[in-house]
Amino acid sequence: MSDDSESSNRVPARDEEGRILIVEDDDHLREVLAFNLEDAGFEVTAVDDGREGERTYDSEAIDVVITDLRMPELDGMELLVSLRDRDPRAVVVMITAYGNKDRAVEAMRRGAFHYVEKPVDKRTLQAVVDRAVEYRELQRENRALREDEAPTGRDEPEIVAASPEMNEVMRQVEKVADSDATVLIRGASGTGKELVARALHHRSSRSEASFVAVNCAAIPPDLLESELFGHEKGAFTGATETSEGKFAAADGGTLFLDEIAEMSPELQSKLLRVLQEGEIDVVGGNQPRPVDVRVLAATHQPIDRLVEEGQFREDLYFRLNVVPLEIPPLRERREDIPVLFRTFLREIADEPLSVDRSVDEALMQYDWSGNVRELKNVVERMCLLREDDTLTADDVPDAIRRDFDSQGSTDERPLPFELPDEGLDLMDLERRVIEAVLEKTDGNQSEAARYLNLPRHKLIYRMEKFGLKD
Repeated sequence: MSDDSESSNRVPARDEEGRILIVEDDDHLREVLAFNLEDAGFEVTAVDDGREGERTYDSEAIDVVITDLRMPELDGMELLVSLRDRDPRAVVVMITAYGNKDRAVEAMRRGAFHYVEKPVDKRTLQAVVDRAVEYRELQRENRALREDEAPTGRDEPEIVAASPEMNEVMRQVEKVADSDATVLIRGASGTGKELVARALHHRSSRSEASFVAVNCAAIPPDLLESELFGHEKGAFTGATETSEGKFAAADGGTLFLDEIAEMSPELQSKLLRVLQEGEIDVVGGNQPRPVDVRVLAATHQPIDRLVEEGQFREDLYFRLNVVPLEIPPLRERREDIPVLFRTFLREIADEPLSVDRSVDEALMQYDWSGNVRELKNVVERMCLLREDDTLTADDVPDAIRRDFDSQGSTDERPLPFELPDEGLDLMDLERRVIEAVLEKTDGNQSEAARYLNLPRHKLIYRMEKFGLKD
């Protein structure tokens, strides 16, 4: 370890690890942190104040920033906001004094990846940094995938993902894109199922052919068959000319069947035959027509339950569900909210706009029942009704702002229990609360995370920390 605590301390990094920036004004703690992380194989730069941290982040390729919350001139919270403004994907780990968890939680609401408490445990810090670097690598892979040019030269729709959950979805997309396997994409309305389907098409060898999307819920059941398979002139009343249908239009490419659970049982049987035989029966036609189409399907309904209830064919379900992809709702990937907000803002606003931090705070508290689609609508409304060039909480729609205001600060909300006179063990209390919530939700991690107002991956981290994974 170098005697110069303010200089960069470097050793060759392990291939799978990244570059760490430590911002800490305590000389001794800064040296200990740098030594321990270098000893673990990370490449470390250590500086002693927030301003120098900003300059270092701007000039070097930093993967993870570790900063103390309390520092003179520019504290850790201000540094977090500054770095996230520079780079919405910045991965920041906070160091906080024991018992100051409220500030750490507030930092996570503003975009911090995680926090560790003083005195800093060497193994805990390394585990958090391991996860942070892996998260950064997921971000990098996802961004590289989005920036690849589509083979046709056509622009691929951008999927913005800062959360581990969506980055994992995109990793699965990359793995299965260049195959002909059917994919069943599940997720609530507005989560971006069609965008994921388009990403699968653009990354496949079929990308030069057509991508055809059909919303099965938007077409009357008696017309959906001819819409999909085509019809001959005179096949039925109103068929004044021949129509090739969506399967023929997607020949050689990809057909995306959205809201597949809305398809009638009769049509489900015909779709199953197409998947099995590779040919369609044109309405009013005499001969089957061969087609070469990759089918992607999507639904927001619990299709496995529909199968159990006999409302959806089990054999078709198995044909469609060769590769399942689950898109989590926006409330379970809150890290995506600020990044999506700014992406939509760049698309919609007619001039560059500044965003006050109160906007992010309000948006992060909201549950987004309409998911990404609802967020985009909110951005459009804010751009139309804004008062000046800086968006503040006053520009946020009333329903979202009321929800935010009703939350109050962590200092204002009363504790849901009385503090015992004899004191308590905070770590034991956290473990017992998580155990109780998991029992309350029958072990459903997503429901437990929602109950605790945590991203799912952070709940899983705490479960691992307390040995509750099983």
